Amino acid sequence: MRRLASLTLVLTLTLAGAASARDFPRSFLWGPAISAFQTEAGGRPAHADRRSDWWVWSHDAQNIAAGRVSGDRVERGPGHWRLFRRDARLARRRLGSNAFRLSIDWSRVFPRSTARATTPRQLDELANRTAARHYAAELAALRRRGMTPIVTLNHFTLPSWLHDPIAVRAAFEGVGPDAPPPAVGRGGWLNRSTVHEFRKFAAWAAWRYRRQVRLWVTVNEPMVVAVSGYVNVPGAIAGWFPPGVFSFTGAVRVVRNLARANAAAYDAVHRHDPRARVGPVHNMVAFTPSDASSASDRRGARHADYIFNRLYLNAVIRGVDDRDVDGVIDPGERRPDLRGRADFVGLNYYFRSRVRGLAAPASATVPLFDFVPTTGYARPQDPGAPPCPSTCTDFGWEIYPKGFRSVLRIAGGYGRPVYVTENGLADADDDQRSRYLVDHLRQLRAAMRAGDADVKGYLAWSLVDNFEWAAGYYPRFGFFSYDPGTLERRERPSARVFRRIARSGSLAP
Repeated sequence: MRRLASLTLVLTLTLAGAASARDFPRSFLWGPAISAFQTEAGGRPAHADRRSDWWVWSHDAQNIAAGRVSGDRVERGPGHWRLFRRDARLARRRLGSNAFRLSIDWSRVFPRSTARATTPRQLDELANRTAARHYAAELAALRRRGMTPIVTLNHFTLPSWLHDPIAVRAAFEGVGPDAPPPAVGRGGWLNRSTVHEFRKFAAWAAWRYRRQVRLWVTVNEPMVVAVSGYVNVPGAIAGWFPPGVFSFTGAVRVVRNLARANAAAYDAVHRHDPRARVGPVHNMVAFTPSDASSASDRRGARHADYIFNRLYLNAVIRGVDDRDVDGVIDPGERRPDLRGRADFVGLNYYFRSRVRGLAAPASATVPLFDFVPTTGYARPQDPGAPPCPSTCTDFGWEIYPKGFRSVLRIAGGYGRPVYVTENGLADADDDQRSRYLVDHLRQLRAAMRAGDADVKGYLAWSLVDNFEWAAGYYPRFGFFSYDPGTLERRERPSARVFRRIARSGSLAP
């Protein structure tokens, strides 16, 4: 009995020690994040989705000639459409994943207008059968391998029957940045009709896949859509997302419509699956003053943080619709129909932005826009950009793990669980990725231990190199590279680091 008691004590202490060695709970979700348009194309021409605004935008001759887009053909991609089962195995076996973030491409499922349908069953009659079955099979493949699917309903792309970015670009020619946006029939998120159609799409997706999905993302990075699409000033700020114009009024309208879209999708999903957890994914940036001793730079950094990091979450969680973006909330800017439409906050974090303050606002529409942010630095594709002030990625983004802790604190302050839905870097040589991963996870661990945020999972961008929007294929974000001819995946060494952490829940080697 004495030997048995001793053995029990040793076993108990060993298990307790093992439990205390974990940095993250056993229920924590680990995995990669991908998006449909960036990853699905490749292999055969039929695997590419030609019905989206991004297809039109990335192939537009004027955009290519002007250098707004790379000219890379999205159809040279990693072929996830064909290889989704293989990618699911890689995520599970080679990354140790128990979760997988992906998106359903709206334009694949509904390549033509759904205006005449009102119910999910009516929409289902209009759906592309092959695409609808494909996504069901992909979700089943993930679940069979023990991974929780996290499904994004809108990851930047829109069906071309809702958004003609070339027509929108033309309509804005000669229109000043503070002038009212022109009316365009297929105006994308400029139009309330897109919100209405998105509500129907979300309802259909929840109705169709409710037995396979519990975690739904409504919209991905709404501020990126607005800023990169509508605040393009060559040589200063230019993300060159469709429609690639310069309009503060357009950007504000898009942000407000994307808040409405989140609420519409949230309600639609919950109507068909009350058990679902639904929320937006919000990209946050660590804004710091270029000169910490400058009052103007400090003020500019605060205003940048408010506009980019807080404005949207204030709308979808607190119901605050700051229409004039002045930071002062009038009674008419309280919106109960928007409030509380997030069961969680999805957080994407990549880089720091150094902010220089201006003497006066650059816009009459956005009075808090009294700053110039620097977010990208010199790289072979943009040698004229400022030199990197510290350590930067292949994409020219400054690596700043400390900023991860600061944005986690902001996200956690909204009182919702947080999922880190993207974090990663462009690193073709894979000589920075392992350290980047560990350094950012240390900040995440510190934030969780301090109670800054109730974080439930970490999804790294990305599984495999993919189409990085206007930049094309040169930024290599993947744990795996691929051969465009054979689609063969090749594992980078950093994948082993991720696998060890995901399986052990510990940062210790």
